[in-house]
Amino acid sequence: MKNFILTILACLLAAPSVVQSDDTKISGRLFSYWGMDLTDGSASANEFGLGRAYLTIKSQLSEFTSLRITTDLRQAEDADGDTQYNIILKYGYIDWRPAFGKNSLNIRFGLQPTPYIAYQNKLWGRRYLSKTIADLNKYLTTSDLGLSANVALGTEGKLGQITAALFNGTSYKALGEKNSQKDFNAYGRLNPFRENDDLKRTAILAQFYYGTQNIIISNLVEASDYKRQLISVGGLLAYRNTFDIGADLNWYTLGQGPFANDFSQSGLSVHGTLYFMDMTDENSLFHTLNIFARIDLNDPNTNLANDGNNYLIAGIEIVPTKGFKTSINIRSRSFEDPSRVTEKELFVNSLLKF
Repeated sequence: MKNFILTILACLLAAPSVVQSDDTKISGRLFSYWGMDLTDGSASANEFGLGRAYLTIKSQLSEFTSLRITTDLRQAEDADGDTQYNIILKYGYIDWRPAFGKNSLNIRFGLQPTPYIAYQNKLWGRRYLSKTIADLNKYLTTSDLGLSANVALGTEGKLGQITAALFNGTSYKALGEKNSQKDFNAYGRLNPFRENDDLKRTAILAQFYYGTQNIIISNLVEASDYKRQLISVGGLLAYRNTFDIGADLNWYTLGQGPFANDFSQSGLSVHGTLYFMDMTDENSLFHTLNIFARIDLNDPNTNLANDGNNYLIAGIEIVPTKGFKTSINIRSRSFEDPSRVTEKELFVNSLLKF
């Protein structure tokens, strides 16, 4: 897979006669960090690390079609259990905007983002620090192979979007489809105050995801016995560049096979940010300063008591220039089980993008 991706990149970069530079854009993002374990008994273990590195190529192939390829450099364990970096394909899809859609309809085919998590990442605004709650707890993958129809609401989709998609139900990290079933995903987003300068970043979104787990199902077992269902509701209330408050609520259900009760999980994430941009002079040291906090309430099995945990992250973020962010933040994970020790960490994270 690594050689395949590098070959594609090399061909696109080396063939300007095939794809004009004006129609092709290359961008990238780099997540780096320093982290220290502050949990009791950890002896202040700390490390420098590179969380992720993404390289994206977008090309307008014609008036109606476009292409995106995104590679993902990430940490992974090899066969010996050692951690190393490898390169995999995160996105690889073609967009078709048919003429009859009048610039509102987009058909997407290939390895593509699951839309709810993609937009929640935008509302959270700090993927370089932490994944969203659905991604973090593996309710749903961030990218899957499939076919989707996307309808933009308002001019250039400024008022929202409606999506209906069919996915394999696997993941960009584990592509193999193990049964004949496909998953259905319905997604909707509204930006009700887009024309209001004070509230234009406000958004409401929801999704319904239904399918089967990616397991081998015999002819004697109904696929529905191993169902997979996720209902998500979220949004952001934002006032100018002064403050915002966001939420992300998820109910996740898994079938356990014939004659067995469903297994369910739930997760609620709430985050908020105070921006100093509108409250300070442009030349002030505090002009590019943000203070943020997020708490996730996780219930990994709704039928059990005292198995939940709370994840908290809070810190200061500085955005001194376009394409660069850095943050000092504290994180903790506490448990309802009194026998488990609260995990604590100190991080310095940075995002570079071009």
